[in-house]
Amino acid sequence: MDKIELKLVWLYPDILNLHGERGSVQAFQKVAENLGISLEIERIDNYTDKIDFENTDIIFCPPGELKVIPEVKKSLEIQKEELEQYIKDRKYLIAVGTTGSLLAKETIREDNTKIEGLGILDITGQERKMVLGDDLHFLIEKTKQEIIGSQIQMIDFTLHKAQPLGETIYGYGNSGAGNEGARNLNVIFTNCLGPVFVKNPWWTEAILKDAVLNKISLFSKEEYTIENKSFETTKDFIKRKPQIT
Repeated sequence: MDKIELKLVWLYPDILNLHGERGSVQAFQKVAENLGISLEIERIDNYTDKIDFENTDIIFCPPGELKVIPEVKKSLEIQKEELEQYIKDRKYLIAVGTTGSLLAKETIREDNTKIEGLGILDITGQERKMVLGDDLHFLIEKTKQEIIGSQIQMIDFTLHKAQPLGETIYGYGNSGAGNEGARNLNVIFTNCLGPVFVKNPWWTEAILKDAVLNKISLFSKEEYTIENKSFETTKDFIKRKPQIT
């Protein structure tokens, strides 16, 4: 049987390059191999590079310095409509650490200047005066998986209408209030480092399996478009026919 194929886009690895999270990309590659999934990894290196959203299943955004977020945002806004459709199609967009500010509505820096995010998640950030470092242990709300990693907190995040990714068992999480990360459909933000997908391969596996199921679902919807229209037309016709007795 041919391998199932998925594609992961690694967003700006030389720009979003903090905390060794490039290891998370290698984790996806290794776990995919163990699952019999053929995972293509494409680096997006330059702000002018376009993302093939239609043929991408996972976009991974590693942590980066806050000063680069405006340029990253600007580059993604060029393909705003494609990005919006990508999210509606329940494909994965994963941001780790400081890059949560990219998905947020806004982040206020220590000098009170403002960084506008994409607003994909209804969260806001506040740059901290002192960096916090500690272990982080939390329970993912959706899957009930326990995740353990580390946290280097440069920004406190406040959730508004966004759902938390999980509940903290130990550690600071978003702002010490007991919640960790945020989620909307398959847009995921976590403060957890580690690299997080190296230390928690069960989470990596769950995302890959879900991405496969989502890809099959999207393929089926596209594959049977004509048949679905024909089905609905015929059903409507039958409804209007007199019942044979």
